[in-house]
Amino acid sequence: MISVIISGHGDFATALEGSSKMIFGEEDHVVAVPFLRGQGIQTLEEKYKQALEEIPLENEVLFLVDIFGGTPYNAATPYILKSQTADMVSGVNLPMLLEVLAMREHVTLKEMLGRLKKVNEESVQVCSEHLKKLQQMSQIGEGGLL
Repeated sequence: MISVIISGHGDFATALEGSSKMIFGEEDHVVAVPFLRGQGIQTLEEKYKQALEEIPLENEVLFLVDIFGGTPYNAATPYILKSQTADMVSGVNLPMLLEVLAMREHVTLKEMLGRLKKVNEESVQVCSEHLKKLQQMSQIGEGGLL
């Protein structure tokens, strides 16, 4: 199983975890680690250490962070460098987290990483472009949606 540590600036990680609970319910080995105003990288590193102590040693670990190169990313990087069973993805959003929760018992971390790139691409949709495609497929008539 892949354990998940979600982190980001402010209450982002906590809110994202809460949103996922609305859809999936309570999940084991999913931890939100917020990076709050006034905290430094050492505080975040300590929070990560505490979160990792709650995760079974046999589990792979996936850090999901908000910004590439931000403090949550930088605080996790030393752990990633020394671990054979952990990695990190930046740009976390709700569709990405839901994909992780749906698949984490059935795939390896390496397989998950490949899938998340695609999920991130698929989750960004521009309404006008989508409607134009539907119109081109003759699914939208003169009066609106059929």
